[in-house]
Amino acid sequence: MENSIKHTYHIGGMSCGGCVSSVKNRLAVAPNVTSVSVDLANKQAEITSSVLIKADTLQEALKDTHFTISELSTS
Repeated sequence: MENSIKHTYHIGGMSCGGCVSSVKNRLAVAPNVTSVSVDLANKQAEITSSVLIKADTLQEALKDTHFTISELSTS
């Protein structure tokens, strides 16, 4: 089995549960993403992937939205 990488990102522009759903659904279909957990209160997304994904790549998954994504930490 491949190694999984968990990475936490800051998500800008979220204000409600609908935002959380939209962000989660868009990020979940990005290449190499295996799972996504979005926390509205902390405005963060924890993404589990098979390889480290750059924020630029994930921002592409959020194109045509007002959401922004930036890197926080790796575990």
